[in-house]
Amino acid sequence: MFLKFLNQVTVCMRYCFFALFFLAINSNLIKAASALDLKVFPPTSYLSVKPGAGVNHQIKLKNDGLYTLEITPALVNFHSDDQVGQVILEQKSDFKYLNLDGDENKWSKSFIIKPGEEQTLNFVIALPSDAEYKEHYLSILFQAKQLLYTNDSSKDTSLSAVVVSNVILLVSADDQNRGELTIEQFFLPKMADSFIGFNFSALVKNIGINATSVDGYIKISHWPDQNVEIYELYPDMVLAGGKRLVRSMLQEDLETLAKMEESKDIKIAAGEDYEAKKAKFINEKLKTKQFYKKSFLIGAYDLELKVGDDILQKRVIVLPFSVLLIAILLPLIYWTFNLLVKSFKKPVDLNN
Repeated sequence: MFLKFLNQVTVCMRYCFFALFFLAINSNLIKAASALDLKVFPPTSYLSVKPGAGVNHQIKLKNDGLYTLEITPALVNFHSDDQVGQVILEQKSDFKYLNLDGDENKWSKSFIIKPGEEQTLNFVIALPSDAEYKEHYLSILFQAKQLLYTNDSSKDTSLSAVVVSNVILLVSADDQNRGELTIEQFFLPKMADSFIGFNFSALVKNIGINATSVDGYIKISHWPDQNVEIYELYPDMVLAGGKRLVRSMLQEDLETLAKMEESKDIKIAAGEDYEAKKAKFINEKLKTKQFYKKSFLIGAYDLELKVGDDILQKRVIVLPFSVLLIAILLPLIYWTFNLLVKSFKKPVDLNN
């Protein structure tokens, strides 16, 4: 049941993933853009084009603010931080086959968008027949400057910001997924304390030629306990050549989330803020670093990480080290205490 629900949720999430993925580029720029009230759509697009072919890609800009804006487009590359999927914009791009109206001279040329106005910009992607099979990560930047006019009719600027529309462009003869994830590292301790528990996390790498989503699980088993706990990996995207810490959620929590979704309409009708409650639940349960703890752990705990076809198994030995440490230290403390007491009680020789 949880897998069916997860598939339904992630179909939509995979399409809007990049939109969420790239909104955290620069908080200062986003705040300034909000003040200007300039919107861009789509925030992110995934395109596949064959060598020698072309495609039109349209981007809409809407000025919902009160001021006239001067817009200057620019094209740069981006890459991931190889940790949590945060985007890092680069200084430039050498990709020459994406241009506004098919004219490479329109980059860095400004145009005006008035308050309440919406403009649709047509970007043309035209690839040569010998284009290399690879995936390009491109960010179309729109630098917006608020224009003010002084009494002498000269224009001045008082505020500027940047909004971004990202293009993930796959150059390929077909739409086949050639992304391939491997396990880069599986982080967990070799030993842990029975009363404390242990953390675990995993880093994956995409050795394929296009971005692909994480698929797999982390399974925890403990002999002789027959119960197996499973953490499903969230289908976050990993760029080609990039790395990412996987996010996971306990299978039981996924089932709880599925039940929440089933009663969604009832809760909304009752006046509950369902989306906020759901977002809070996901934020608390969906993590890159999970913490495994029970009232008391002891013995060997086997963890199996599966990502795609790659499987890695590790074992954690859990013992009551804190109790053992106390058992060792108590006699030493007792002996030291008695020694100090005897030294204070030792009679003083008055003849010396």
